[in-house]
Amino acid sequence: MKVKEIIGRNIRRHREGAGIRQGALAKELNITPSALSQIETGKTDVSVERIEQIAEKLKLSFYELMTTPNHVGGIKAGIGVDTINNNSIHLLIDKLDSLIQVTNKKQD
Repeated sequence: MKVKEIIGRNIRRHREGAGIRQGALAKELNITPSALSQIETGKTDVSVERIEQIAEKLKLSFYELMTTPNHVGGIKAGIGVDTINNNSIHLLIDKLDSLIQVTNKKQD
């Protein structure tokens, strides 16, 4: 699954979960409902700035729109999107750094 498809699915899932109609969100973003539909279906590229705008309107973090939840694409993240926050992102990054260091030491 492409990143823009993941982002689009997350936008739609969060928008619908918040009970926001596509037309209402599009109006707040100053785009057409058709343009928002294209974003939500992953048919168009979306800029970082637009992702930030959408996240703000949906009262989400940028990470929540970028993260693949357990049910999208068959990827099991181990924690649900609802429990992800900045602290858990930093813990994940620290864990990845540790794993990379261990791997690099083994290769030396």
